[in-house]
Amino acid sequence: MANSVTVERLGQAAILTINNPPANLWTLESLRELAAVMEGVEKDDSVRSVVITGEGDAFFSAGADLKQFAGGDRRLAADVIDAFAVAFGAIRRFHGVTVAAINGYALGGGLECALACDYMVAEVGAQLGLPETKVGLLPCAGGTKALTDKVGVSWAKRIILGGEILPAAKALTIGLVEEVVDPGLSKIVAVSLANKVARQAPNAIQEVRRLIASSAYHDMDEHLALEKQAMLRLIGEEEQLEGVAAFMGKRTPKWCEDE
Repeated sequence: MANSVTVERLGQAAILTINNPPANLWTLESLRELAAVMEGVEKDDSVRSVVITGEGDAFFSAGADLKQFAGGDRRLAADVIDAFAVAFGAIRRFHGVTVAAINGYALGGGLECALACDYMVAEVGAQLGLPETKVGLLPCAGGTKALTDKVGVSWAKRIILGGEILPAAKALTIGLVEEVVDPGLSKIVAVSLANKVARQAPNAIQEVRRLIASSAYHDMDEHLALEKQAMLRLIGEEEQLEGVAAFMGKRTPKWCEDE
């Protein structure tokens, strides 16, 4: 499926649009296309942030195309699961910041795509959930872990086991999304949020993302040691010296000059 993920540039941001209307479903082909797109932006040092949204105004993504599972073909199912892992893993590992601009329903693999991002901005009227158990399936693109990490065990069970679909306002109250905005504004706000992060030092951002991701697996003493190691990797590097010099000289650091 050609152009099932479209790309546009807005300054240092790459805006990826899931383009498989009407519900922007994920197929084996579109997942592979997403992985290829992410590989391209990962290699482009001028791209400091990625914003992911859905085509139209009703769906971010309603998840996987269930036709792929209708025949009970386990080999095809394994291929789809692996494609989810590769594509969404590329989002998680991206060198810059990633923001999901949820402009409608984000269900199943659609919500899992958003959960792979650093931030989630949802429009009023958006609906979020992982309802796979309703059709005898389960979240298989990292959803059981990513959702639990974000909202805790109790809410993860309620959403997944109960097949509950949350409106944007409720998603905000439990910490599933970071911001709720008026209809039509999710992409604009997502780009603005991404730009704020992108103005920070790139290497420092990468180190902090790794520290945050690993924080749950270490006690404070262990984490302090990791912070020390990360800090010393930054000290003396060109970027760190430029950042401090720019601050002391009351000027813009070089990595922001081409914004």
